[in-house]
Amino acid sequence: MLPGFFALALVTVYGIVLLAAERQAVIITLLALAILAVLAAQRLGVLEGVGRSFAEREDALGGLAILGAVATAAWFYDNHFVLLLVNSVLVYAVATLGLNLQFGYAGVLNFAGASFFGIGAYTSSVLLTHTAVPHLLVLPIGGFLAALIGSLLVVPVLRTRGHYAAVVTIAFALLFKTFLEVNDVLGGPQGMQVPGMKILGWSFNDNIELGGHIELSFYLNYFAVSLLLLIAAFVLVRRLERSWIGLNLDALRLD
Repeated sequence: MLPGFFALALVTVYGIVLLAAERQAVIITLLALAILAVLAAQRLGVLEGVGRSFAEREDALGGLAILGAVATAAWFYDNHFVLLLVNSVLVYAVATLGLNLQFGYAGVLNFAGASFFGIGAYTSSVLLTHTAVPHLLVLPIGGFLAALIGSLLVVPVLRTRGHYAAVVTIAFALLFKTFLEVNDVLGGPQGMQVPGMKILGWSFNDNIELGGHIELSFYLNYFAVSLLLLIAAFVLVRRLERSWIGLNLDALRLD
């Protein structure tokens, strides 16, 4: 467990230093050092030890990874821009988990991943802007509609093989992009202006005040939601991988 613990601690500290850097030369230097460190760790066999630690103590190290993310957000508690970046990373991580499930487990090339991501986002945006649907239900509804349309796209994908299946997803991605660009109701190329979420009377677009002396960025509200979504998505993917569904996906990939 120690190699995994030290790796998570190092990644957390490195992430904080990188996010705090403002000069371009410093950022480039930090990125170069990270690349050299990873190459050296691979050459010395350190990465194998870290991988074994995560395989043996997945739950414990997963909890430490969550603490690392929380520590990073707490360090920049009043920095709107940095917290926006952290939230973006968490949301994109959720999207990549879906791509990993499709391409890594099932072996299905999907170039329309961003389109399904957009379907969920625009569905949530429309519900927030034009309906009285409780905000607590907006995100699940957006995810459900994206999954529903994705299940419909599976039909032509499964009727083709190899590169032709990938072409189907590319065509869908282009159609979706064109649809958004010409649709003025959805904001066209500029996108939509969406009001802030409000759950149980708590406005997500208001800064958080502690004791009247400390003011936290309102992005911490969205950080909590993004982190919970990532945890739920990760647990779901791991459960699917270790179930009969995962076995079927492996069989599909090996076929």
